[in-house]
Amino acid sequence: MSFVEPGAELIEQLIDTIGYPGLAFLMALDATILPVPSAAVMGFAGHACYLGRMDIAVVTLVGALGSTAGSMLMYALARWGGRPFLDRYGRYLGLKGDGLTRAEGWFERYGDRAVLISQLFPVARDLIPFPAGVARMDARRYALFSFLGSLPFCGFLAAAGMLAGPAWESAVELLDRYDIVLVALFCIGLVAYYGAKRWKSPRQA
Repeated sequence: MSFVEPGAELIEQLIDTIGYPGLAFLMALDATILPVPSAAVMGFAGHACYLGRMDIAVVTLVGALGSTAGSMLMYALARWGGRPFLDRYGRYLGLKGDGLTRAEGWFERYGDRAVLISQLFPVARDLIPFPAGVARMDARRYALFSFLGSLPFCGFLAAAGMLAGPAWESAVELLDRYDIVLVALFCIGLVAYYGAKRWKSPRQA
């Protein structure tokens, strides 16, 4: 059974019924603690673009706005409650194991860039609002970087659904299954970029 099957019908009905507001609402829920699959939401919206019912540019923009709204809610909760609140109630927010600790380390090291980059990956994008909120990152900057990072994420999933056409469920399931590969490729590219930059600097000196 496909991972999108259990909730696909509800997602389809909501987007078909109220269109872009439904898409924004679902992506906002995805960015909170609720188990709404972003791949299924954006994938079906992409399929709607394939059918000519929606526009891919608007779908990408609305998806990113909805995602940013939900992420801002988690950021505000962490900023209000601080680390003691997360230590006490984190399990109810989906914070398990050392996920929060890793996200904090990532945020402390890369700051604003961590928010931007984390939005590109399913698991990281769910965790980054918490260390950013605890650190009391400027809310406007958090919203901006969250939105900018969500744009390619939403656009990529929507494009996959649109290009796959009738096979959109299989396409987004494949992307979801191999997202760790995409993360690995991104990390390799990041290391290569900074390695080349460091190697170039002494030569230019």
